Amino acid sequence: MSSKHYDIAIIGGSVAARIAAALLAKQGNRVLFLRNREAKAPAWFHSSLFLEKLLGVLGGRACFVAQQPIQVISERARVTLSSDVQLEEELSREFGEDGKAVSQWLEELRLDGIKLEELFWESGGLPWPSLKAKGHLKLLSLKRRINWQELEAPVSQSIERFSEATKTFLTDLLQGLSSNKITQLSYSRAALLWAQTLRPENLKEPDFSDMLNKRFEQFHGAKGQIDDLKSLSYSGSKWTGGQFTSGGLFTADNFLLGDKQWIDRFAPLETGRLDRPEAPSVYRTSNLAGQLSPLLAKRVICGGELPMRMAIEEHEEELRGLIVSDARSSESLVRLQMEEILPFAKYRLSEDSRPLEAETNDKAACAAKPLLNLPIRIDKNLYCADRTVLLPEMGAAGAALLGWTLAENLGKKNDKAKV
Repeated sequence: MSSKHYDIAIIGGSVAARIAAALLAKQGNRVLFLRNREAKAPAWFHSSLFLEKLLGVLGGRACFVAQQPIQVISERARVTLSSDVQLEEELSREFGEDGKAVSQWLEELRLDGIKLEELFWESGGLPWPSLKAKGHLKLLSLKRRINWQELEAPVSQSIERFSEATKTFLTDLLQGLSSNKITQLSYSRAALLWAQTLRPENLKEPDFSDMLNKRFEQFHGAKGQIDDLKSLSYSGSKWTGGQFTSGGLFTADNFLLGDKQWIDRFAPLETGRLDRPEAPSVYRTSNLAGQLSPLLAKRVICGGELPMRMAIEEHEEELRGLIVSDARSSESLVRLQMEEILPFAKYRLSEDSRPLEAETNDKAACAAKPLLNLPIRIDKNLYCADRTVLLPEMGAAGAALLGWTLAENLGKKNDKAKV
């Protein structure tokens, strides 16, 4: 029976996997991409250095649109994040003399995020699991005076010096941006996230998804359905290929897990090797048309005990709110925390089950692993291409960073994977 050989086989259609697939195919790699669905780019945090570079390489700069403002409604403050608004003036209005100190700290956080993005760009992406790559990154970090011990400390330690009101605001801001408790967010991840949030552009869908599809097909990538995959083959301590239900066979040099839900396909691999964080609570409101203040932005961070944010969007010809909180929330807790945002609105809440990566920023344990030691490699020649496992708080920017990293290290231009 005939068998086809691929350089890379990708199982699962996350945004990071789709980005890696397009880049790898453009490099000239033979890529097999199996997925039952294709995740769309998240609605939040759409820009980054890597996303800008990615769209340049793939010819997709038209996918950028103007930044959408984000409104932070905290217990004692209302602040708008927008390229059209001076943040320092907003903070001074809300916090008086303390506003300047908060503004300075946020600017330092932004600059540290830019430094990290530039470091990763120079090193070819996220830290790769090899001695050579780790040594190279260490030298670059010394050259750029980057102290990883300080960067990997909880960001909550950095805001302890502020007054209670400003500390509450910063907590609400960072929890809302990351969908994580602030005690589980490192300074490094907060810095990357904040730098990305303040960039002057967002990403437009479905344009971005269409562009990725066109580029993958343009460079002769092969697509298929995971439902048509009968089994994967493991031999000599590595994954070697697979068989389709039709009887067709394929072999591959390297594999990418594009969606954590398909880890069981890699039996007898111990599934405990891959973190599978709890999914957040996602709710959709009933129609809010005619009930919203004209001063309310389309994207809102809702301050309070739980990390919570809402995107107001058109859905089935109605104006609805899509609310994302962490796994501990419930309908009653969501309603309680939303009172400040929708004080007079009458609405129902229903749990949203859209199978999109868009609003399923999974809550990682201690936001996770240090950026220097992300478990990108799951097995000898199996790598993680699901950013909800490795970079859950970073949306499309995290997907671009992860997808670029995989393409840089596994692509044909490197002749072989860096192991």
